[in-house]
Amino acid sequence: MGRCAVAAIGRPVLPLVAAGLSLAACPVGAGQAARPEAGGAVRVSVGGAVALEYVRIGVPFKPYVRELRTPAGLNLLRDNVADHLHHHGLMFAVRAGDVNFWEETPGCGTQRSDRLRVTGSGVVDSLSWRAPGASRPLLLETRRIQVERATAPDAVLVTWQTTLALPQGAPAPVTLSGAHYHGLGMRFLQAMDGGAFETDGGDTGTVFRGEERLMTGRWCAYRADLSGRPVTVAMFDHPANPRPATWFTMPRPFAYLAATLRLHETALALRSGKRLDLRYGVAACDGRLNRAQLDKLCRVWLARAGRGR
Repeated sequence: MGRCAVAAIGRPVLPLVAAGLSLAACPVGAGQAARPEAGGAVRVSVGGAVALEYVRIGVPFKPYVRELRTPAGLNLLRDNVADHLHHHGLMFAVRAGDVNFWEETPGCGTQRSDRLRVTGSGVVDSLSWRAPGASRPLLLETRRIQVERATAPDAVLVTWQTTLALPQGAPAPVTLSGAHYHGLGMRFLQAMDGGAFETDGGDTGTVFRGEERLMTGRWCAYRADLSGRPVTVAMFDHPANPRPATWFTMPRPFAYLAATLRLHETALALRSGKRLDLRYGVAACDGRLNRAQLDKLCRVWLARAGRGR
């Protein structure tokens, strides 16, 4: 099963905390030595190999997962590409009020990482979402990213949990909205363009425009080739989410997958004293997983993520 470890790179963080993981996850081992890296990052290792890299230093608009690797060590994510400079690996953003936190142009909002805590299996990041020039945050986010190893099928399994709330004393509700692709999004490597998407129900999706489709189901998987080797990446929805996931999928002109709340059709109002809790799973796998394997992996993730926060 191997060992899991977390290394902090850049800004000092709290000491590592060892904790056991259940099901098909590996136990947590000793932390790796911190080492400098341009831009700063937190690296999470599984079985002695880097599985995920989270960046929150030196990013002007939003912290994100820069690398997500399969058990064989293949990174699946592309970052900061010329055609869409705001596409950063695995990232989360929506529009809040009249502030766009997705794009990264003048007038867009920023997600500021105010405090990071490193745990034995990932990170907990406290962020403030701020409008340009604002002295007070518009939203507060607690972001939890946990990494573990699943077996049979073999996968690096990530849980992304976001809790959004208004700052204390906020005078009015904040409306969450956005484009049909806003949410938890993944930009894949160029070599993976042109693959195929599938959901657990075999939904072929509703054509939005071009090759963009909106699909439904408990999970959505993308199968592609990377350096001549087949890979599968999947995203899982949690039944406790306020709305079932609508999957934004696009294999060309570049491959992209996002878990969305369909905010382009119906916005969500976040009120003082309330919070919005979201939980999604992401699996990085070597080979082409079939539907039965993906169903099993989804059940494994749900059993883990279902224990709450």
